[in-house]
Amino acid sequence: MEPLEVVFHLRTPVALGFPWINFDALLAHVRLKEELGERYYALPTKVPMGGAPDVPIKRWRDVPVASVSIFEPEPELQLFQFFKRGDLPFPKGKVSRARGFFKDFYLRVAYAPVQRVRFYCTGEREEVERLCRKVPALGKERNIGFGFIRRVEVREVEQEWGLVKDGAAMRPIPVRYLKRWEDAAYLAYKPPYWSKRSVDLCAVPFTRVELAE
Repeated sequence: MEPLEVVFHLRTPVALGFPWINFDALLAHVRLKEELGERYYALPTKVPMGGAPDVPIKRWRDVPVASVSIFEPEPELQLFQFFKRGDLPFPKGKVSRARGFFKDFYLRVAYAPVQRVRFYCTGEREEVERLCRKVPALGKERNIGFGFIRRVEVREVEQEWGLVKDGAAMRPIPVRYLKRWEDAAYLAYKPPYWSKRSVDLCAVPFTRVELAE
């Protein structure tokens, strides 16, 4: 496995529901779609799984060596407001779109007007690149045009920066694996990120840390 830098060049801003995107989770999402095929879109409920799909990423202890997203240039978040209308067969006659079954929803989403999203990881270059090329868009609200990708670049770098770079945490790292840390919060640090079993007291990304031996 090689230390890699992955850069997504964007066509449209990225909508966010969380401060960052986990790179290993992005690859796992693509792998899951490959494994399930059309069933990925047709299931009435979530798929019962024993764990997240395997991804071509190195692990340090039980932490994936893959950074969270680095937005460039550093964004000042903006707010986008829109109405979400159900894709429903409307009956004949008048219907109220302000209340009831056919009600329109007024939504707000934070977005980052950035040009690039950068990640670092240590992994199998060919497979990482293959999976990245299957990602059409990043972030939330992709169905209305956010986060569209123009192109992706994957290249080798001289050091492993998926965990720590220049003394700063590049992803959530449990404090029990650290010698020193600047700030900590309870965060999911490994897949599946939706599971409470993946949550621990972790160093917050982009704060100062020192790994324990």
